Amino acid sequence: MMNIGSAFMNNHNAFSIRFWDKLAAKYARKPVPDEAIYEQKIQITQEFLDTDDEVFEFGCGTGSTALRHAPKVKQLLATDISPAMIGIAKQQAEASGTSNVSFATGEVGDFKLESCSKDAVLGLNIMHLLPSPTVALHEVHRILKNDGIFVSSTPLLKNEPLFVRWILRIMQALRHAPYISLLNKDEYLKQVTDAGFAVVRAWMPTKTSIFLIVRKAEVHTCCEKNKAS
Repeated sequence: MMNIGSAFMNNHNAFSIRFWDKLAAKYARKPVPDEAIYEQKIQITQEFLDTDDEVFEFGCGTGSTALRHAPKVKQLLATDISPAMIGIAKQQAEASGTSNVSFATGEVGDFKLESCSKDAVLGLNIMHLLPSPTVALHEVHRILKNDGIFVSSTPLLKNEPLFVRWILRIMQALRHAPYISLLNKDEYLKQVTDAGFAVVRAWMPTKTSIFLIVRKAEVHTCCEKNKAS
């Protein structure tokens, strides 16, 4: 028999997939809210990437950022729960002639990636949309190689005015918005460090968002075995 937690997760996932599928075409046409901030995030991220890197991204949307990073890495697997988003991403990859990025549909834990197999993981504008960010953080920690990096860009919606937070909750209740976690900087940083990461760089481009570069701090024995082999 399915327990209450599993039923909630299945219902949440089904609604989120429908929500983002419906929004995909409009999302693809929407310009970046702040081009200067976006470009700075791209630049900072690429300072930590190498042409030999194997990279995993979850919550990639229509794949635009993955395609920007493609020339800087060896291989990038970019994923999203929305089939419609991934469909657009594949079209963009084909149109650009990018061959080292592959796109797939699913959640961060669905792909059963090998432990200690990725040099970098990207989770951009996605952590606040997860019902359990800590589960995702531990999965990211598992699949990263020792000293691998995790890059995240996360809205800190608890820093928004009270009326904005109320509007978000009302929209969720009316099924006009997906699940959203209301986090602040200290809460998110604690989740990240508790999952075994050390902060390398933290930047708040606005008072309601944080861009993080963190490094896998705790050594996994599986990584040492992989290195030895």
